[in-house]
Amino acid sequence: MSSAIPTNWRGTFSNVPPLTKTLATAMTVMAALDFALRFRDLAISGHITEGTEASTYVDSEATFIPLVALVPISAPYRFWTFATASFFERSIIQYAISVAIVLGSGKYLERAWGSRELLKFLSITSIGTMLGVYFTCLFEFVIQGSDEILYDTQAYGLTGVLAGFLTAFKQLVPEHAVTLWGILSIRVKTLPILLILFMVMEGFISRSHLQLLMATFGLFIAWIYCRFFRIQDGIRGDRSESFSFASFFPEIMQPPVKVLSDACFGILAKLHICSSNGYGGSFHYDLENPQMSGMGHTFTQPGSLRAEAERRRALALKALDMRLHAAAAAANSPPFSGSARSGSASSTAPISLLSLSAGPLPTGADDDDDDEVLFKSTVIDMDESTTTSLPLSGTGHSNNVASTNEVRNEKEKA
Repeated sequence: MSSAIPTNWRGTFSNVPPLTKTLATAMTVMAALDFALRFRDLAISGHITEGTEASTYVDSEATFIPLVALVPISAPYRFWTFATASFFERSIIQYAISVAIVLGSGKYLERAWGSRELLKFLSITSIGTMLGVYFTCLFEFVIQGSDEILYDTQAYGLTGVLAGFLTAFKQLVPEHAVTLWGILSIRVKTLPILLILFMVMEGFISRSHLQLLMATFGLFIAWIYCRFFRIQDGIRGDRSESFSFASFFPEIMQPPVKVLSDACFGILAKLHICSSNGYGGSFHYDLENPQMSGMGHTFTQPGSLRAEAERRRALALKALDMRLHAAAAAANSPPFSGSARSGSASSTAPISLLSLSAGPLPTGADDDDDDEVLFKSTVIDMDESTTTSLPLSGTGHSNNVASTNEVRNEKEKA
């Protein structure tokens, strides 16, 4: 399943939901104020001569930036900057890219989750990202003792929220493929780690780790919220294996990351910070999730309805494939007496699967009933279409047909 970048941009960004439209408008207002103040600074600086007293002049970077961006020294007094910093951009190019990301991603998530849930997600991701950057700056100040970390650091930009968007898309459509420029095809589940790698390279080039910190905190906080707290279909969190912390990494790195993450989660569960049983009132066994190791009791982790449906569908398809192979092998073997007609029909007619139920799989107790039909398929011939059924056993069906004919003959004689 792939999706190329649409050529009709008007259709892509039309009918924007209210929250996404409000957020894009707020970003535009803050960027416009910054551009106007910088234009004023440029105009004033052109009129300042050598004989003019300019000591009372303060540029916009010292007045407006601390009001919307995160500056560690003034952040405790201007606490609103923890929320506004993620949606402020100074560069016109970065502003255009950020607005396009908000309009495209916000439109999809707001229709999938609703305005209230998206607002909660954006608030947690943006504020949590800036809190993480703030405490990291304090920690670096304590270690290095440099005042520049507190006074000169200006944290702003959509990097943390972008990482949160990619994390949400990984939960919703992990196998969806995004095609860029008709050449590069990338699955959504790999986009978060690619963003982190890109920020690592950007840090080496710019000699600043600020954007890397924002991307890392944004990804981690969004994953924690979606994994353990966000309510979907009456179930809190998503404990499916496809959304585990190890799934963000390449397959070769997943085993050691999984061991480390399970150990950390076990410690948090023992400290009653996280619940090993999950949240909500619905509990069911999920084969995708292993039992918690290192705990005093054996728990089963509840998965979301989507993960359960995917698991059932995969297991049912696997069972159907095994039975189709068994039926084909029985058809190729020499037919028994009384079943040559059914054997020849099954060997010559192609089988096309129409539908597959995602209900519970049959257990071994049902093997005694040879006449039970599990899956129905349509046999398409050149001239006519007939419907056949696959029984539990390829040979048991022929034997049952012979025994049914014998009982029918005995009743006719009687």
